[in-house]
Amino acid sequence: MARRIRGGGVAALAAALVFGSMTGAALADDAKKDHKEQKRIGESVAEKELYVGKLALFDAKQIALGNLALEKSQDEKVRTFAQKLVDDHKQHLSGLKAWADSKQIEVATIDLNQPASGTGGSGAMQEGYDKKMEGVDKRLNKAITEAEEELDKLREKDGREFNKDFLSRVADDGKKGQDMVKDGMDKYRTDAAFSELLRRTREGIASNEREAKEMEKSFRR
Repeated sequence: MARRIRGGGVAALAAALVFGSMTGAALADDAKKDHKEQKRIGESVAEKELYVGKLALFDAKQIALGNLALEKSQDEKVRTFAQKLVDDHKQHLSGLKAWADSKQIEVATIDLNQPASGTGGSGAMQEGYDKKMEGVDKRLNKAITEAEEELDKLREKDGREFNKDFLSRVADDGKKGQDMVKDGMDKYRTDAAFSELLRRTREGIASNEREAKEMEKSFRR
């Protein structure tokens, strides 16, 4: 007589099908969860890159403001402050890029030292401009355009009026810059190196804002 194998036959087949169905559902669920997690991570990285781009734009604008003052102002105190502004933000931008490189985050290269109207013209000029703007996120375009417009308006001023408006622009930007950096300090507080970089940046911006406000008073009289 042939031996009967316990658990065999139709019952075993049914159990195998049920188990296989459960395993397949679990795997599909895991895959769905993994997809959501990967998507969340990707969105987080993109958001951080955009924030870093805003910091780079802020540095680029302050550097351009300082360089413009060195070009147009004859006031020695204003020129000294303008050079400090350029040096401070070049240093911060260098530190930002070093940190970003360590995290494999691309930092947009933004150059605002030339008039916005100067980006047209010859093919070579446009090519040079495009090269400088490599890596700029489309979401930064509006902010870049606004910065260019503010700088172009300032380029039209001269003498005392220029000095006053330059200092006023730095002071106004300083308040906005501190708010932007504070947001980053709160959001990325778990990243010790980035938080320290932002802390030093905020202190520097606050110092320049106070100095610009104080100097501006002498040009109101």
